[in-house]
Amino acid sequence: MEFANNEAMKTKFVLCFALVLGNGLLQQVAAFGSAPPMPSLDLLGTNEVKIENYWLAPYVRVSEGFSGTTVTWFDDNGRIKRKAVVSGVEPGFVDAAGKKEMILGVNEDWTITLPSEPPNTDPHYDLSGYITSTPDSRVFIHEYHPKGGLVSLDIYIHGKLVNTVGPFVQHLADEVALNDDGSASLVVWKNESKTNTQAVMLDTNGNIATSENTSQHSEPMPEIGPNAFRIGEIPGSHKTLFRTSIGFETNRYHLIDQGKQLWDIPCPGDGATLAVGLTPKFVVLAVTELYKPGPWRGSEWVFRNNGKEWIRMFYAIDVDDGRIVARWRADYPCLFNDADRDRFLMLDNKLYFITADEFTEFNFDDIVAKRNGWK
Repeated sequence: MEFANNEAMKTKFVLCFALVLGNGLLQQVAAFGSAPPMPSLDLLGTNEVKIENYWLAPYVRVSEGFSGTTVTWFDDNGRIKRKAVVSGVEPGFVDAAGKKEMILGVNEDWTITLPSEPPNTDPHYDLSGYITSTPDSRVFIHEYHPKGGLVSLDIYIHGKLVNTVGPFVQHLADEVALNDDGSASLVVWKNESKTNTQAVMLDTNGNIATSENTSQHSEPMPEIGPNAFRIGEIPGSHKTLFRTSIGFETNRYHLIDQGKQLWDIPCPGDGATLAVGLTPKFVVLAVTELYKPGPWRGSEWVFRNNGKEWIRMFYAIDVDDGRIVARWRADYPCLFNDADRDRFLMLDNKLYFITADEFTEFNFDDIVAKRNGWK
């Protein structure tokens, strides 16, 4: 999909690598903009090599295939800033291949070398650690075990160790829960008697905010509906967005503020939600809807997907009252074979929408003014 001539969805930079067959020669092409996807083919014989390229973040590209996984960072002019061969890829960090316990930031340029886990002298405990980060790479947390049955947290901000929390008596297999704003929580046993639990709450700077009994800390939750799923918090607030659903057909969105439901709305349109973006003013939903074609249908082999055609929609929802402020509709249908990579990212107070092939930056003024495609 291409947001052509649309400043509201500014395509900041797209670098597409393709092999094009022409005059019997394979030519490597690098171009700005998105090319229509080629149709899927079932090949004879054994598939020896498959290469996949996709955007992990703005100006950060991942290539998986013949030689392993490589991450490439570009500047905004398309020049390569750095590259790394990695063994694992997460939204906010990657593991450097062949360099044990070396972690690289995705959206910030930092390198963290983690200390090794201590030798396990108690067969009743697993001393393997856990690592996580915020999507913007600002906060990184290493959860580890000083010894069997205990758990500690090393908190890094901008790649620098700022605090160590613990050790605590580990509660079952609970892992630290890190929010997008950098705040976090960890449920642990209050003491070695293992009769009461407590929630260790961390603020956005890695400091302990509270350490309370979980029964006292828990906010009362209204009955909002079946299969409630927490999407995330509105930046700079205590408001949390939830989704409820019945099967795959009915989705509703609920905004909760300290146990009180502020609004409850159905998913706009008649399609499926691809991703949800949370900003201080808007909840932005990326929705794919069944395409209802006009007299011109375009190239069927490009747009068809299991006999159906789909169109991408964006809905901007007012955080205050849940009303639809504006909507944006793509001009043409497209394939969604890799829609599982579609996601939003808040970075430096900017909202990006990232697909496998491209990324865009939202213009909030255009949403309010309903211009450049917003209606």
